[in-house]
Amino acid sequence: MEVLFFILSYIVFLVLAVTALSRLIKKGILKQGLFVFSFLILAMFTFLLYLNIQEEWVDLDFTSKINSFKEVYSNSQHPSQIVSNDSNLPFIVHENDITRGFESYKEAVIYAQEIQSNVYFLNDSHIVWRYDFQLPLSILLDAPLISQLPELPRGCEVTSLAMFLNYAGVNVNKMVLADEVKKDSTPYQKKGDQVFFGNPYDGFVGDMYNINNPGYGVYHGPIKELAEFYLPNRVIDITGTDFQHILYHVSNGNPVWIISNVTFSKLPENLFETWDTPSGSVKITYKEHSVLVTGFDDDYVYFNDPLANVKNRKIPQRDFVEAWEQMGKQ
Repeated sequence: MEVLFFILSYIVFLVLAVTALSRLIKKGILKQGLFVFSFLILAMFTFLLYLNIQEEWVDLDFTSKINSFKEVYSNSQHPSQIVSNDSNLPFIVHENDITRGFESYKEAVIYAQEIQSNVYFLNDSHIVWRYDFQLPLSILLDAPLISQLPELPRGCEVTSLAMFLNYAGVNVNKMVLADEVKKDSTPYQKKGDQVFFGNPYDGFVGDMYNINNPGYGVYHGPIKELAEFYLPNRVIDITGTDFQHILYHVSNGNPVWIISNVTFSKLPENLFETWDTPSGSVKITYKEHSVLVTGFDDDYVYFNDPLANVKNRKIPQRDFVEAWEQMGKQ
């Protein structure tokens, strides 16, 4: 539509210029005719130059450009995604002139891989995944080491979070986090062989401070929520993605909080049991553990272990990945 308008404007200007010139020439006023002709041509180019500058400014203001697109619809291949240029979804992928919003990092990455694009976080603030990124052969971050003992025998998750936050420049200690993390206060009950207890996806289950009382731990959701309180708009939950995404973020200088087990290898099924909880059944193992991933090379994964109190402890990568996958890729 705009192109047609430009063409018509150009033709109108040209006709006016030629008509004015011919009439003045017929009257024998050649000098004035050339002046009027030059004036009209100059006016035409000035007008077109103005339109061109306006168009360039629109292109430079990319955020405003995509915000003007209001259509929202579902895509059958990606039913959970919203296609909208003014959505408030945290992860976005640009595809030509369309911006697709996603609720989770995992969904955004899957789509970005399909179309070979990048994933942006919070309205283009920065790229959080590049489709053409190449992992380095090795990297090792210098994150602070904090021991969970003796105060928090079941506090591996909040202690690993303390290391995560301290590395990001947040001065907060494990005891404060232990108090602040969301709790599931469901009391422990056992009827026959069936346990009724809290759900670690909902909050910390049981007693974090005394190993003699019933207790367990907490999973990624409540930890992410607490981390977000201290680092608003800077925390990304990459749960459910491939292990390569952990390595990707570590290689970008960001340690990653994860759930594993104390052996850092795949556990036999007899070490798992299923609880009933107010929000449904959950499969758990008392071997559950949380650490902060700080590096990798071809053979090993490196991490700060709050229970062993070892900085940059290393475990064969294959074993480490299997243990992490078994605990839900958190």
